[in-house]
Amino acid sequence: MSLAVLYLVQLDGTGGVDPDEPRYIAIGRAMAASGDWIMPRLWGTPWFEKPPLIYWLAALGTSAGLPPDLSGRLPVALLSLFFLVAYFWLLYSEFGFRTAAVSSLLLGTSAGWMAYSFLALTDLPMAAFFSLAVLILLPLVGNRAVALQDQRWRMAAAGGAIGLSALAKGLVPVVLILPAFWFCRRYLRQAWIAIVVFLVIAAPWFVAVYRQSGWPFIEELFLKQHLSRLYSPVFVHVRPPYYYVPVLLTALFPWTPLLFLLAPRWRQHLLRDEKRQFLAAIVLFGFVFFSLSLNKLPGYVLPLLPPLFAWLGLWFEDRRPADIPRQLVVACTLLIAVIPFLTLVLPAVLSGQPWWPVPVVLKPTLVAFALVPVGFALLARRPWLGPMALFACIAAAFYLKEQAVPLLDREVSMRELYRELEPHIDEVCDGGLHRRAQYQFALYVGHPLPLCGTGDFSLKLSQRGNERPVVAAAVVPGGGSSK
Repeated sequence: MSLAVLYLVQLDGTGGVDPDEPRYIAIGRAMAASGDWIMPRLWGTPWFEKPPLIYWLAALGTSAGLPPDLSGRLPVALLSLFFLVAYFWLLYSEFGFRTAAVSSLLLGTSAGWMAYSFLALTDLPMAAFFSLAVLILLPLVGNRAVALQDQRWRMAAAGGAIGLSALAKGLVPVVLILPAFWFCRRYLRQAWIAIVVFLVIAAPWFVAVYRQSGWPFIEELFLKQHLSRLYSPVFVHVRPPYYYVPVLLTALFPWTPLLFLLAPRWRQHLLRDEKRQFLAAIVLFGFVFFSLSLNKLPGYVLPLLPPLFAWLGLWFEDRRPADIPRQLVVACTLLIAVIPFLTLVLPAVLSGQPWWPVPVVLKPTLVAFALVPVGFALLARRPWLGPMALFACIAAAFYLKEQAVPLLDREVSMRELYRELEPHIDEVCDGGLHRRAQYQFALYVGHPLPLCGTGDFSLKLSQRGNERPVVAAAVVPGGGSSK
């Protein structure tokens, strides 16, 4: 229950902190307003960069009467919670309560999964439906005989989940699921069911948009957004091959030290257990695939987290949480102790401004949230270590949201500035805003701010580097300025 509250509290406490969020929400609002749920349009222009699932979610939120930021975020947060319940149930039916509970709680409190559960982006919907397909196929892996009816419904459900995942992010989940064909090879005769259901779910939208827009749709979505991202330096996300090593370790935060649980007898476990092999293959195949791409973003590794935590949870199949070595729990709590201090640097990091040296203000509550979990980890009895670390993580996450969200709204988001300018917004022009600010203002205004020089305006917004936009008097025709 506390985890659900954590996911839902202050979802709209800040405006947009990601440049893509305002565009996706704006497209969803346009769909809800026009009734056209097929053609994505960004401020009146067809937009083919992503498939429609995130737009549909934002359109549903808009149709429910939610304000702009909440209309996109609430459906994603609810989808994330739904997935965590399904994740637990599927692992429970296959491996038992302990593995399911540990895997679900670790995934649900990991930095990567929580962060993307709060944002209206494509990454979490794709990861959730892709991971559902992986777990649905898991009983078909290994030597255990599976009834024909069970084979068929699992193939159908997996095909449907991959279809929804493709509606979130195109062909990426189709590539990531390829290892399943080898591990489920005993049942490939039933694979046609998965393919048919996949096409029934995913194909209609792609066909409908192609019939309306023709080649420009194929060129933008598949050739540019899919293929060109693999090799073209034109995009602004070029990263080195090792980029996802620290990204994945950070996404597992604060449970990264628990990876050492996989080290003892890992070869023996993989050789004797095909299900572990399947989960490991999904993780490693996806990691290599994303690493080979020239363009990289942190959210790409999100679909690797559920199978990785399921693989980690199998350590508890014949062990109790109390069996975790104390030094690993202490390492996790030391990372949890860092969470409250993130409030000091998060606004600068998300806005792209220098954050070092860290301005340390040692408030009593901050010190308590940082030091108390470490003290318990050092002194508490072993049966209490796991529950204590989990409770400390959730409490620190609540503290982070409570303290950081107002700062993000004031220092990173444009929403507060928009509210100040709202009475005079028709008199404001864009005098050099970066795209994050442009998209956020366009979301709240309903259209992009006009460029200065294209009309008579009394105020202009300009921006230097990653600093906050500055409001100034606009230059009017004739060389003067207007107040």
